[in-house]
Formats: sequence, structure tokens, C-alpha cells
Amino acid sequence: MTSIDLFLHFLWPVSCPVCGKLASVLCRSCSDELVRDNPLRCLVCGEDIPCHLHGHSYPSVSGAVHSGMARELVLSMKYHGVSGMGRIMGRSLGSAIAMPFPQNRIVPIPLHRGSTRRYNQSRWLAMGISDVWGVVLSDHLKWRTSEKQSELGAEARRSMPKNSILWRGPDLKGQSCTLVDDVRTTGTTLLRGAEALYEAGAENVLSITWSRSINANERGDLSWS
Repeated sequence: MTSIDLFLHFLWPVSCPVCGKLASVLCRSCSDELVRDNPLRCLVCGEDIPCHLHGHSYPSVSGAVHSGMARELVLSMKYHGVSGMGRIMGRSLGSAIAMPFPQNRIVPIPLHRGSTRRYNQSRWLAMGISDVWGVVLSDHLKWRTSEKQSELGAEARRSMPKNSILWRGPDLKGQSCTLVDDVRTTGTTLLRGAEALYEAGAENVLSITWSRSINANERGDLSWS
């Protein structure tokens, strides 16, 4: 521990939740160790891409399983006000996950209307990916409903109606987009977001989340890690 580290900790009393390093909300090396370049799977059915039903339409990937320290980081980012660690986590995702096709835009899942959170954790993750990939961030998705998905059960999430999320940005004709969220549970939120991007003219949509619930694919694929 250097004198500079101690001085910074005095000014900014935080420490990395993984290794305990002072004056760091999260060490980049600690974040990197939690992320893997997992295979692309279909957001709808969980099969390898291309899947026999949806082809290349809904590729998705998560950096980690939503358990242990990977889960703790999400909770700190969302509920303990440590928004800055989201950008570090996003950089880890951007470094670990290879782009399956050239990208034009990185698009975060929007914060729900009426949310009391002062920031969108998905946008912080998207900013981190944008830093690494050098792709513009476009925050133009909007919710039509005010229901908070975190308060809904799995069945209610899966029955989310089409057009629950809308694109309110420029025409996406021929463009490729990466959709970003913090945790994939049933995948329905990401699916509705991807549908909105395709409706706006996108040619390809990749979905990335920091973590995936251990029961994220209720269609039976629990080996995806």
C-alpha cells in the first residue's frame, strides 16, 4: 500500500469489494477475473447460434453466472449507489466478449418509468463496453409500461406484451446493435428490446448481460455458464 493509495482512500473512502484494495470501487483485474467469453446462445430458446428456429436473429451472451461475487457486484451497483463500478464491469465485458459482427450502436435497456434510482446501471455497463469497442452509445429505448420487472415473477415477466419497449431514436436501417442489461432472468426484457431495435430497422442485434440467473433459461438449459 503506497502513501498515494492511503491519501486517496482518505479523500474517497472506498475499497474494492473483491480484493479490498483501498480507494478503488472495483479493481479492473478483479472484475476481469469474473468474466468469461461464453458461447452465443439464442435469447429465445437457449440453443447454440445459429439455432434451428431463429437462426442468427437473437444471439445473447452473459459474462458470468448470477451468483457469488458476480451477484454481489450487481447488488452494490444497483442498490448501494456504487454506479461507477458498472463502467469497470462493462469494460471487462467488452474485453472478454468478441463482437460477432461489426457494431454501429450500443444500447442500454432503459430504467423503468417512475424508478427512484438516480442512474441506470445498464447504461454504466454499456458505457464500459463502448469504451473498449469504440462504438457509440445510443440511449433511446423507452418503456411503455411503468411496471418494474424486478417486482414481477418469472411467469409475469415471460408474458410481457410485445411493444412494451419502444425505440425513440434515429432510423436503424442496416445497422448492428448491442443491447445491454445487468442480469438476464427470463430473457423477456432483452427480447422485447431486441424486437424494438429490429422494428426500427436494425439488421443484427446482440444481447449482453453482466450475469445470467442460474435459472435464466426455464426451457431447461442450466449448463450455460
